Amino acid sequence: MAVIATKRFAQAAFDIAVKEGNLDSWITDMNLVKDLLGEEGLTEFFNSPRLPFIKKLELLDSLIDGKVSRSSRNMVALLINRNGVETLEIIVEEFKSLIDAKNNVARGQIISAIPLNDKQLSEIKDALQGYIGNELILTNTVDKSIIGGMVARIGDKLIDASLRYKIAKMRSDLAR
Repeated sequence: MAVIATKRFAQAAFDIAVKEGNLDSWITDMNLVKDLLGEEGLTEFFNSPRLPFIKKLELLDSLIDGKVSRSSRNMVALLINRNGVETLEIIVEEFKSLIDAKNNVARGQIISAIPLNDKQLSEIKDALQGYIGNELILTNTVDKSIIGGMVARIGDKLIDASLRYKIAKMRSDLAR
């Protein structure tokens, strides 16, 4: 299933969840189904052209057994019908992005050579939040190859203040 189709599925699910007024239960439902379908061999089972759709629905219903809303179940059934179960994880991430956009929240990643403590992460968050303009939720990832400094990734924005970048730039400048 193409990326555009997964975005459409996520948007449709989001629109339904907003209309029903239950974004939280939708995300819970989708995460539950994603985890259940992530079991070994289930994706292949649901995508098998040899099995009739009704058998796939019976298995789906036995797995979720009333644990998710009817609307969530129907969306998954549609994915099964289109042999797109493996895209559920992408759809869930896109759905979360739509919720974040609705709530004016941006998520980002700070990559540093050493782990950052809460105070450091908070200071970086405060500095970047003015630049981004939204509420900012940051995670820290360690990558020793950046040598020092940090790299911030927030949405499609990249701020590279790493020592690795500065050294590479210096090499490039000297080579000219």
